[in-house]
Amino acid sequence: MSDSRFLETPRLGVRKATADDAAFIHQLWTSPDVMKFVGFSQGIPISVEEVRKQIVDGPSAEFGSRLVVELLTTGERIGQTKLEIPDAQGICEPDIKLHPSVWSCGYGTELWRALIDYAFEHSAATIVQGTPNRDNIASVRMQTGAGMVQVDEGVFDSHVGKVPGAIRVPYLKLQITRESWKMLKDTGCGTSKETP
Repeated sequence: MSDSRFLETPRLGVRKATADDAAFIHQLWTSPDVMKFVGFSQGIPISVEEVRKQIVDGPSAEFGSRLVVELLTTGERIGQTKLEIPDAQGICEPDIKLHPSVWSCGYGTELWRALIDYAFEHSAATIVQGTPNRDNIASVRMQTGAGMVQVDEGVFDSHVGKVPGAIRVPYLKLQITRESWKMLKDTGCGTSKETP
């Protein structure tokens, strides 16, 4: 494993973002294709410098930090992810944003399972939660394919009227418990090595 990568899957490496990653992350966050399902139909209106400040001022640990996803074979950056610090209820929520050029390659599935595993292995999380847009069929399939089950649904609208281009996001709340994940791993269904 590379010194800077704290997580590796068969094809991907994850490391903490540095100031040098700001332009790449900015490209993802301002992309309408990447951001439309998370409520920003025109991308997030943010500057590269603001992204750089978030990276530099972020936590020193993996949890809560901006993370970069790379291909192991080339080191090419293909996405940005985040593992939230577990909240008071023990819920940890990962997030993945991959560059459109690598969609439909199974990277999201591989990474999502690895993030669930990492959250349970390296934090006090008792639940990993996802809140995909109901219309983002690929994300819903990726998360339910990792054993997550729907526990609720709702609408995110906190940015509407405050951020230009922000739209309402109907979401599903999906969760998997530590016990359920362990059972999946014990049967070989939860490993990050399984890719479509």
